[in-house]
Amino acid sequence: MRVGLYTVLSLLFIIAVAVGTYLINPGTFGFEVFGINLPKLPIAAWVAMPVAVLVIFSILHMVYYSTKNFFSVRKLKGDAKKLEDGIYWSLIGEPTSVKYTNSDMTKAASILAASNLVPNEGDLSNVSDKIKEAAKIISKINSGEYVDLKKEKFAKHLSDNNPIKEKNDINHLNSDSAFALKVIDFRDKYSQNIVDKALDKLVESEDAYTLKKYAKDIGKDRFFKLLSRANSGEDIGLNQNLLKDFISNYELNCKDYYHIAKFALKSYEPDNNLKLFKELSSSNDKATAAYIYLLFKYEMLDKVKDILDESANDELKALKGFYSLKKGKYNYKIDDIIGEDTICKWV
Repeated sequence: MRVGLYTVLSLLFIIAVAVGTYLINPGTFGFEVFGINLPKLPIAAWVAMPVAVLVIFSILHMVYYSTKNFFSVRKLKGDAKKLEDGIYWSLIGEPTSVKYTNSDMTKAASILAASNLVPNEGDLSNVSDKIKEAAKIISKINSGEYVDLKKEKFAKHLSDNNPIKEKNDINHLNSDSAFALKVIDFRDKYSQNIVDKALDKLVESEDAYTLKKYAKDIGKDRFFKLLSRANSGEDIGLNQNLLKDFISNYELNCKDYYHIAKFALKSYEPDNNLKLFKELSSSNDKATAAYIYLLFKYEMLDKVKDILDESANDELKALKGFYSLKKGKYNYKIDDIIGEDTICKWV
């Protein structure tokens, strides 16, 4: 019962007791307590007084426990809000330690500070708007959809290495190849994993002229993926000058130069190829086998002989053997006899 209503009903009860007593006995009564003469009062007043005292103490009792209960409920609501915050931070992959007033709540909910919650599809009608909105955004991201976190006012809660942010960045790369350029230009803001995926995306989608700026970042393996695009007939604008620029950024081995030579053979004019690989072999012995390969393809045996004669006895054995076959008038093609493993075996 509410204190106000109880007080009113108690007053009415006291009045009813006093009136009822007065109607039965309207007389007065007085007595002495510890030598003190109390004034004569109506008997109705003496009867109503104990009832009034009982009412006063009962009201004080109710006020005390109501106040105590008010603060207890207030603390409980505070812990519930803290629990909601703990769930929220754990849900978005930023688990944070939260102090609760209730010790039992602390024991039960402290695990959230060391956990990442993953929302599943289900009924979210009974959860708070804050958690519901976070769960919906995370579910979208986990399903592969890109979400503008700034627009959703969600980005400020996520650290740079947050797994949700990283997954969302990957979704962005998959949905918008232009985003890859932004990642590379502002790489300090992104994890190395995102930077690597952005470089992969660039190599898959951009032309050679655009990628020239990032040649060193791309690395040798991605360069050969780019070469594969051009080799398959895709027009990516990889002219010989750009090819040379790319090559200058990498530490290439014999097999690498051999694959580049095969690409050049298919893509460029003979004179330009010979000029390029002569220059490469002059600065790097690992390109010599690829240069000789081109000379064989163009049937320039005299130049092949000059290079082989200058080499050591234990070098270029496979090419020397093939040269002997050609001088013997055997009509073999170099690609039928020599592959990447053989051509580079004695380099």
